Amino acid sequence: MKRIIGKSWFLIMALLTSTVLSYFFASNVAATSQEDDITVTYPYYAFVENPEDPWETVWEALDATDTVEYSDSYFDESSPGDHPELRVVSYALALAGFENKADGYPSSSLTPNPKLHAFLDELGFHDYQEWDTSSEKDGHSMGTTIAQKTLPDGKTLIAVAPRNYNYMTEWLSNFNVGTTGDHAGFTESANFIKDRLDEYIRVKQPTNYKIWMVGYSRGGAVVDLAAKMINENLADYDMSAEDFYVYTFGAPKVSLAEPGYANIHDVKDGNDLLLGYMFPEQWGFHNTGTYEEIHPADLVITTSVVDISDIIDNTKISSALSKNEGFTTDVGTMNGLDFMNAWTEFVNENGLTRDYFDSTVKPPLSAVMQAYQLRTLDKQGEFTDFITDTDKGLAGMVAGNAFYDLMANYGGDISVFPAYLDLVEVLKGTADDADVDELISILTGYMGEYDDYESKMGQKPAVTEDEYIILKENLPKLVKALAPILIADAKYTQETYGEDSSLYYTYTLISNAENLVIGHIPESLMPLLKSLVPPDDPGGDEPVEPDVPVPNTGESYGGMRDGAMESHLATVVFLGIGAGILIAKKKHQS
Repeated sequence: MKRIIGKSWFLIMALLTSTVLSYFFASNVAATSQEDDITVTYPYYAFVENPEDPWETVWEALDATDTVEYSDSYFDESSPGDHPELRVVSYALALAGFENKADGYPSSSLTPNPKLHAFLDELGFHDYQEWDTSSEKDGHSMGTTIAQKTLPDGKTLIAVAPRNYNYMTEWLSNFNVGTTGDHAGFTESANFIKDRLDEYIRVKQPTNYKIWMVGYSRGGAVVDLAAKMINENLADYDMSAEDFYVYTFGAPKVSLAEPGYANIHDVKDGNDLLLGYMFPEQWGFHNTGTYEEIHPADLVITTSVVDISDIIDNTKISSALSKNEGFTTDVGTMNGLDFMNAWTEFVNENGLTRDYFDSTVKPPLSAVMQAYQLRTLDKQGEFTDFITDTDKGLAGMVAGNAFYDLMANYGGDISVFPAYLDLVEVLKGTADDADVDELISILTGYMGEYDDYESKMGQKPAVTEDEYIILKENLPKLVKALAPILIADAKYTQETYGEDSSLYYTYTLISNAENLVIGHIPESLMPLLKSLVPPDDPGGDEPVEPDVPVPNTGESYGGMRDGAMESHLATVVFLGIGAGILIAKKKHQS
């Protein structure tokens, strides 16, 4: 990863020595201070079509806009403290830093994001510098834009805006956790941002300046680390902590440093639980700034188990399948935060440590996710659907081959079918390594070959041959890596809820994934932030009840989207393929 980024960096530096240097560092002598409040339009990536049903999702990149109030006076006060009006416009800047193109990136790494530039133009910024606005195939960088303006008091305000969505393969650095120190992948990206800011300051040579830095989600985590680095070396910047304004939104915890930097405002919706626990505190991770919760963690979720009472009794399987019912049972409701705390503690105690993730889970997960991220946005859902579809997808291929094997070699007697016997051991929490290895070997064989897919499934696969090879090589490794966690979950569930139950933590997490990530939807945060601006503050409106999608009914939406699917893909595949073996018997007989 470093070698690839290194090549990009040297190429960029070479370009900067030519005409690109004069273009991007061109002086702008126009007046840029803004004494009065102004209303500015910001763009954002619209995920939600219907706020009352936040998972009626829009998958195309929509060009939505809204307005916020801005005033240079927001930077009159020192950064530490509560600044609700600056927090609002900081989030607008973070949203403007999204990459909104459904078809990926521009061909040149120095091509600006026009929506981000338009927003900064309205605020009076100039002297733009771009880095890595395109994404190389194996790149783990962070697209960044830096600009400056002159405040009414004569000081310079430098804005630093990273890319905050549609990262392509940059997203792979999410998995590069490392085994020591801060999150390795995000630290690398944070160093890029810090080095770029250092270069900008070296060339521009501003005096008496302030820095305004923002980031959302992955961008927020990277900014959190970059800001920590700058705070640790403020003397090098000839700047006080009071003149360093940092706002992150929905940023995962990625630093071993304890929270405490008052000029880093880590803003979160309390119900942004799944991504908030992507890297748990059991691994030693924290945000480095001051936590600003803008909505309490009051999400109620339904806790569920897999009902295996019929599955483990082979004489009842046909009857169970004929009912065409899901093999699940709801066992109660609980606060989502309490569940996530219990889940992260459970999986960490049962082997999903930072070292294990880095050595065993990361390699196959990264390989699958690279294939996913290299697709355009409109084709990414097609990729995950192909894996889990029990009708025309990979799970269907496995199920169909399993059924024909069952009929041809075991006379239809599932009680002696090896795949079934091994699956039962897993669901009962009694499987050993040999059981898992045998089951994975069988399922891998059932995945078949790419050239056989169309003849067996009646249509061409929705993935390329190279993608199919990646899936066949890495999904079994991923299932193998997560199998110990599933077995521990099954054993715990049997002991807690009885011998007819299994996979409490796994199924509750999967069935509530959309609920747990609800606070991370980009456009859901802005109404909350605006509602917290007092009416007597600059830019403040009368407080209103925020119109934000926060389902608090305890209902399960069942299924996963976007980041939730990406983080727990192997679990879905394991359950989908396992159930597919059983479902296939009924489907193919009919």
